[in-house]
Amino acid sequence: MILRFTLTEWAKYQTQLGPRLFSAGKRGLVSAAARSIPILQGRTRTAPPANPGGVGIGGAVDIGSFLGAWRSQLIEGGAEVRNDAPYSAVIEGGRRAGAAMPPRKVMAEWAQRRLGLSAAEAKRIAFVLARAIARRGLKPRKILKDAIPAIRTAAREEMDREIQRELSSK
Repeated sequence: MILRFTLTEWAKYQTQLGPRLFSAGKRGLVSAAARSIPILQGRTRTAPPANPGGVGIGGAVDIGSFLGAWRSQLIEGGAEVRNDAPYSAVIEGGRRAGAAMPPRKVMAEWAQRRLGLSAAEAKRIAFVLARAIARRGLKPRKILKDAIPAIRTAAREEMDREIQRELSSK
């Protein structure tokens, strides 16, 4: 799951700043991407439950792994924000009912990490968990999607700040 920022919308400053626009823009985008991490972590903490009935424990995503997997970095032409957790796409987009069962090994690892079960206990219930997910599906959490307005606001503020700084240093 990735959100990218580009300099396209800031082209109007090109005539004023010339090549300095891109250095200011890059600084702004890198700052905005870094500022996005706490926004996404907050949204992760308040994510709704994934189970279709909304019953059971926990609405928050597996805090230990997923929460710590948010990253930002400079890329060519901008910056990106992403979550490196291997299951981030399922958390963001959900899983439809009737889809194939998730791998039992993955479910056993989840049960150990999230439920605090021993390896043997986790292995025993992995099939039941996988079958339930296959039958019922998982609701999408839309963490990134719901955070985009706040991230865009942060990006505009950081870009404006850096461009104004560059304009005032003439």
